[in-house]
Amino acid sequence: MGARVGAKTLRIGINEGAIAMKIQFVLGFGLAATVVTPAAMASLTDSSAGLKLLAGADTWSTPSAAPGGGQFLGFQGSAGGLGYGALGYYELRIIKLIGVEADLAYQHGSFHRNVTLNQVAYTETVTTNDWRIPILAKLNIPLGLGRIWGGLGPEFTLSQSSSGKLEPAGTVNTRDVKPTFLTFGLGLVIEMPVIGFEIPLEFRASKNMSQPSAWADRVAIDSLTAETVRAESSWVFRLGVGLGYQF
Repeated sequence: MGARVGAKTLRIGINEGAIAMKIQFVLGFGLAATVVTPAAMASLTDSSAGLKLLAGADTWSTPSAAPGGGQFLGFQGSAGGLGYGALGYYELRIIKLIGVEADLAYQHGSFHRNVTLNQVAYTETVTTNDWRIPILAKLNIPLGLGRIWGGLGPEFTLSQSSSGKLEPAGTVNTRDVKPTFLTFGLGLVIEMPVIGFEIPLEFRASKNMSQPSAWADRVAIDSLTAETVRAESSWVFRLGVGLGYQF
């Protein structure tokens, strides 16, 4: 009889101990939750927004399977030209290291190709005006004067207008498209924490992932001196400088 009472008392003691441990766990979790307040969570993140101005170059890569060995009109060889633009940006950073930047960008680009036929020098030109949304996943490395970063992500084209010309005579028609680019970036951000401003400096290279490689899929010849071209650059290179505010 005494043994049964002792065993029962032992079981009660064990159960009470387990209950006490659960209560301590719940209280500890609740205490941790109260310590990690919204203000504490906010201290783990920071963000910035601003405007950047861009300038650089657009290129058209040599298409494959061009007739005549690329010696005729119709953008059969490589081409290039100047480009510029501007973008508004917002970046969210977690513990200063991991970041995501989303932009709304305007890009003006052009590329030109010179061809000599029958001792006549021709210049083919395509000009594009795009609205794009780049989204970059970024790794930030804090420095004494700010931070350096590397980033990678897609760049989507929302809308486009384009035009073309062939000099001294002829016609280049353009077909608007909405290509998707893969964008790589490197940058330095100079921070001014006393007043909250930052100055971003950066380089971006964007590869067109939607452009066909075959010449026949890029260009249609309408006549001897008239052509229709998909209005898109193969690569877009930009240097940027801007002004932003941290919050």
